Amino acid sequence: MKIVFKQQNLYWISQVYGWLIYVVLMGLLNQLNGAELNRQLIFNLLVTFSLGVLISHIYRELILKLNWLKYQLYKLIPRILVACLVFGTLFFTVHTIISDVLIAGERYVFEWIDVIRNVINQTVIFLLWSSLYFLFHFVQNYRKEEIKNLKWQAARNEIELNKIKSQLNPHFIFNSMNSIRALVGEDPEKAKDSITRLSNILRSSFMLGKQEVIGFKDEMQLVQDYLILEKTRFEERLAVEYSIDENTYDWPVPPLMVQTLVENGIKHGISKLRDGGSISISSKIENDLLKIRILNSGLYDEQLISETAFGLENTKQRLYLLFGKQAHFSIFNNSKNEVEVQLHIPHHVIQFDYDESNNN
Repeated sequence: MKIVFKQQNLYWISQVYGWLIYVVLMGLLNQLNGAELNRQLIFNLLVTFSLGVLISHIYRELILKLNWLKYQLYKLIPRILVACLVFGTLFFTVHTIISDVLIAGERYVFEWIDVIRNVINQTVIFLLWSSLYFLFHFVQNYRKEEIKNLKWQAARNEIELNKIKSQLNPHFIFNSMNSIRALVGEDPEKAKDSITRLSNILRSSFMLGKQEVIGFKDEMQLVQDYLILEKTRFEERLAVEYSIDENTYDWPVPPLMVQTLVENGIKHGISKLRDGGSISISSKIENDLLKIRILNSGLYDEQLISETAFGLENTKQRLYLLFGKQAHFSIFNNSKNEVEVQLHIPHHVIQFDYDESNNN
């Protein structure tokens, strides 16, 4: 209701000032052509102003009643041409009757050339009015459609993000349970300790997984707990190294993202090696980006490790949905025969705000 009221105000302000400018220009042109600014000229200009506002308003009511704003351009143009010709003729006829016959008291002398010229002039004026009116509404409708598309895109992104996050938790649980199962027959005490540790990890992961982003410090706590759990199983076959800049602790990151990448490195890299291997995690802030690097022993082959494609694709999607094009993810084999993962994360998180009041 408030928006409609504002549009009505804008319409009447545009009507009054638009026709007022037209009348002032007409008065100046008459004076430049030698006409005196007498009572008759002033009356003519007042009649022009009043008829312009009235007849163009009737024209607008016709447009709204016939839903012309919903027509495509090729259907709209002929209707506008006919309407402008009709209203231009009406304007000229009424203006002549009021100004020349009623006010001036003169007998009108009908001349076809004069009539055609004046009708064409008024038709052009109404064509100009139509152009401004429809242009305003076309721009406004385009903006509404753009906002609608942005709202739809934001809603779709949020749904997709929630879907991706819901798929991560089971992945983490099942892989961790497999690690514990391997310990049960070898060392029940270690298995018991691992179950307790896993309970803590799961409790934290479920709580943090409900959030879009968490602090990097919380994410690294999960990673460290997970690696302790895995080191219990791998023993000397797994070496872990950290190089974490404390300034990166408060940086927002997607929950369980680093943990999932570390898990992939162990499952598809280190666990495949007879003598095991090492994994290192480093972080720093550079050029307003959190740069995380994960190195693990092994070989990355996109052709052979097809089952990791889903997890890697999830990582790319989550980064893009949360941080946009500034975020970066890559995985490759470096010159030291290690698998290297690089994450670049900006500090700003995209806000999915599609509340109706904000868009208005």
